[in-house]
Amino acid sequence: MQPEIGIINKIYHDYRLVAVLPAIAVILDYTFTFYFAGDTSMITSWEASPFVRFAVFHNLMPEYLVAIVLFYYGASCAVLKILDNSHYYRFGVLLICILSITHVIGGMSWYFRNAMYSNGVAIMSLLSIVMAFIIFGFSLLSERSQAGS
Repeated sequence: MQPEIGIINKIYHDYRLVAVLPAIAVILDYTFTFYFAGDTSMITSWEASPFVRFAVFHNLMPEYLVAIVLFYYGASCAVLKILDNSHYYRFGVLLICILSITHVIGGMSWYFRNAMYSNGVAIMSLLSIVMAFIIFGFSLLSERSQAGS
């Protein structure tokens, strides 16, 4: 087995390591946002997240960043722990990867400043929400049909 595959496999099967991905992604997102936006007036005017706009406006961004990183890690860790050793675990990892990628490319939207790019980020966000509902619905139907058998 190649060492790279072993490392990826180890990360994949340890929900605590996978849960780090969205925490890192949100740090990258806001790092890119503040670096590429230029100044806080751009963020308060154009940032998509009302929470970030509020935090910037009230000078609470460091506290907000710590809170959101801890929330993402905690929520991801909790969900993956619940899904661990089930056939739904892979879907949880997939959703966390999509969420993480969406955050990183969302921060990069300040570099590109293109409506089509920003719309693509919004579509990815909606895709992850739709996927979560579909997987949740499918799992409920699957559990219900197994209970009825």
